[in-house]
Amino acid sequence: MAAPAWSRLVRFVAKEDAKTYYGEPDQQGDLGLLYAQGERITARPLADQSSPWTSSPSSSSRSLTVQRLLPPLAPHHVPSIRGMGLQYSADPTKPQPKPDVAVVFFKATNSLAGPGDAIVLPKLADGEKNDYEVELCVVLGKDAKDVKEDDAMSYVGGYCVVNDVSSRGLCAKGVQWGMGKSYDTWCPLGPCLVSPEALGADPHKLTITTHVNGKLAQKGTTADLVIKIPELIARLSHGTTLPAGSLILTGSPIALGRKAPGDVVDQSPFMRDGDDVRCFVEGCGTLVNSVRDEAVGRGRIKAKL
Repeated sequence: MAAPAWSRLVRFVAKEDAKTYYGEPDQQGDLGLLYAQGERITARPLADQSSPWTSSPSSSSRSLTVQRLLPPLAPHHVPSIRGMGLQYSADPTKPQPKPDVAVVFFKATNSLAGPGDAIVLPKLADGEKNDYEVELCVVLGKDAKDVKEDDAMSYVGGYCVVNDVSSRGLCAKGVQWGMGKSYDTWCPLGPCLVSPEALGADPHKLTITTHVNGKLAQKGTTADLVIKIPELIARLSHGTTLPAGSLILTGSPIALGRKAPGDVVDQSPFMRDGDDVRCFVEGCGTLVNSVRDEAVGRGRIKAKL
């Protein structure tokens, strides 16, 4: 795969003409925090807007003002979202054995959301332990099928932060997890896509955290991933084509103070209306989202699956 035309990629609505662009941001530092703080961000649109994987050079003749940051990939450029479960041990001092069959689930592409978007808790999920899950997201830059582990990293087009929003209650009630993970806005992604070269670090040595209302609720390192990225790509592509743009959600460490994901503890409370949720992945930045509960001030319904 030819190297992409960008080091960091954003997708944004420009203030100047209200059009949507892929572009390379001009500012250094944590774009997610800059955006959340209302700082001015500018970006140079890619010369070829048809695909984020273009090798055409970025336009250097102009920079446009970012009015709104969007998910770094448009939904039509995300053919699938595969998530990985049980990728971190509940007790870091006791390594979790590698499973013979990986725990894989799917999220719908309609669940994508961007930096600053509200995570909307639908009435069906009211009281169902709706949770945050910070993860390193691997984005494939070219089609992958029957990939060998030794070649797997050459298929990686970029990395970003993802919050794999999950309803612990609804996931526990069903025989699969899709119902409790695929509501609109339940896959916040961003703040930008970082190329492997720009990451400048081993993706298996990154600190990841979640802060809720300024309080640390999750902390881990990708060094503790049970199945590492090359093996993930090899396993997921076995007999299956993973098109360019496919997202692999690599897994999330258990929240602080919990022994099981659904435990109720003060140290890492489940999401509530008005919460400020900040997911951070070292080298990728901070993804900031608010929480809005549809059931607040309205009629409530009990979940029936």
